[in-house]
Amino acid sequence: MPSPRLEAVKTVQRILRDGAYSSIALSNSQTNAGLSAPDRALYAAIVRTVVERKLALDEIISVFVQKKPDTVCVCALYVGLAQILFMQKVPDPAACDETVSAVKALTDSRRAGFVNAVLRSVCRQKDRAYKAIEDAPLNVRYSLSKEICDMLVSQYPEQAESALGAVFSRPPLCLRVNTLRTNASDLAQKLAEKGVECTYDGDCVTVNAGADKLIEDIGDEYFVQGRNSQYAVKLLGARQGMTVIDVCACPGGKTLGAALDMRNEGKIYAFDIHANKLSLIERSAASLGIDIISVSERDSRTCDLSLENTADRVICDVPCSSLGVLASKPEIRYKDISSLDTLYKTQSEILASSAKYLKPGGRMVYSTCTFNKNENENAVRAFLAGNGTYKLVSERVFLAEDGYFDGFYAALIERTE
Repeated sequence: MPSPRLEAVKTVQRILRDGAYSSIALSNSQTNAGLSAPDRALYAAIVRTVVERKLALDEIISVFVQKKPDTVCVCALYVGLAQILFMQKVPDPAACDETVSAVKALTDSRRAGFVNAVLRSVCRQKDRAYKAIEDAPLNVRYSLSKEICDMLVSQYPEQAESALGAVFSRPPLCLRVNTLRTNASDLAQKLAEKGVECTYDGDCVTVNAGADKLIEDIGDEYFVQGRNSQYAVKLLGARQGMTVIDVCACPGGKTLGAALDMRNEGKIYAFDIHANKLSLIERSAASLGIDIISVSERDSRTCDLSLENTADRVICDVPCSSLGVLASKPEIRYKDISSLDTLYKTQSEILASSAKYLKPGGRMVYSTCTFNKNENENAVRAFLAGNGTYKLVSERVFLAEDGYFDGFYAALIERTE
């Protein structure tokens, strides 16, 4: 019978040795097909824990192992230690025995014996292991690259402690209600009947438990969209009959949200530089019953002059460093941010060209999913300093709301004349 630990070791090797993304590796149908539903859940939890705790796991290995072993043994130690130290619901004997069996299947009894000895030693000396993590540098303790950790601490000195304490807490799954077909109360009730525990606020339904029970037959009554992104769409204030331009639209959540706020009356132009992704917006719009969206390929560093001075609202959700979603996408914890100058230039160009679409009195939401102030407040202030006919109406930074880490920034900018 397939083993979740064996598959976890193999997947961790693909991620750490070959550079595969955990989300893609975990969705591998061949691996998942051989595991039962509980084993698939355990397998995914192990792999995710390994990736998001990698630096702390390296610290533990350095304390308990004199010479770093080969790749297979390291990946097996990651898998075993992740269960022993960070997955309290997994019994230590099962974590050790099954992980050692995985090593035997992949290598030989000698290396399996080595892994067994290390894991048993950690089980006996958990206090020593946790103390090693506690005494490690801040970035190792929270398993972030030193550069990312330093940026967070330097830019948010008063919030850094609470933010770092939340980096292992993922935000809940949120749904945007398709108000053309239902409302939040009715959708929440229908989901509850399917075994999904949820709450709602406005048009946002938060799934608290049972996300695996979301049913396709009511999929046209909602789409998945994070709470912060929904905030940005509401901040836009799109209304019936307006002309809206979304300059970096894919995968399309903000475009769709604006269309719903417009009650499917008006016009939305959805641009994206990736032509192959535009069909995602079209298919989603058709499923939701939205027909006011026109998609086209465009590099939004330059303005479509035929639409200059025509938009009531502009959505400017620029490509960014994505540091705000490191809790949901653990590879971002170790992202190289040593040179972001090219990204800053792209963001500046997109913001400047997008502002040209606004008619006098029109408003634009500039947003990112990062906490880096150079991509957020500083970028907006630089734009406003060079463009006197625009003003900042409001801005908001999300960092660690409600005990989970979900960095986001949204600014509302108005063209005054």
